[in-house]
Amino acid sequence: MVNDEGMTLAAKAPDERRRRILAAAIAVLRERGFSGTRVADIATTAGTSPALILYHFSSLADVLVAALESVEDDYYAELAEGDQTDARDQLVRMAVLSAEGGPAFGDWQLWLEVWVRGLHDERIDGLRRLSDKRWRDEIQRVVDAGVSEGIFSVDDSVRTTLRVACLMDGLAVQAVLGGAGLTPDDMATEWLTGTAHELGIDANDLLSRVSVAEGPDVA
Repeated sequence: MVNDEGMTLAAKAPDERRRRILAAAIAVLRERGFSGTRVADIATTAGTSPALILYHFSSLADVLVAALESVEDDYYAELAEGDQTDARDQLVRMAVLSAEGGPAFGDWQLWLEVWVRGLHDERIDGLRRLSDKRWRDEIQRVVDAGVSEGIFSVDDSVRTTLRVACLMDGLAVQAVLGGAGLTPDDMATEWLTGTAHELGIDANDLLSRVSVAEGPDVA
């Protein structure tokens, strides 16, 4: 198959081939989930052969892990954009990117599958553990910054961070599955409200900042 630039994927530089394979894997994962994704599907979407996929990645599991790592990297890269110097604004940006119309919401279903598959697959469970730690580390960085600035008041930042992270995970499960009447539009609001209580600040202070954080690049 020839791509839109008139070159076969095989003819491209290795880094470009790998990038396009990962992009194809992410697209197939989002459409079909873990159970419905095959190497052949990724190859068709990437415009190459299964053999070339397995040249760059030794197995389907390797492709899927690398694809999910790429999705996560994109989230944190977007999180770092902008000039949110106030810890409260950083929390709001986390909420907006993770829920509502943010780019991460469409990938929560993938992470639900990661959690389930990780119960029986050590490689996937390793990815889950690293992902969870990265998320908690990012939240704790913001919490600690807010405490040092005198904005937040917490007794134990580690346990507070754990509860705040788990709140996001639980809300995501309900929003994806459509449980408890929770919609994606509600997710950021509920997370910020619960987080505000944990941090000893007025929830309205966080919620009033949402429209600023949403901006045209997030919608």
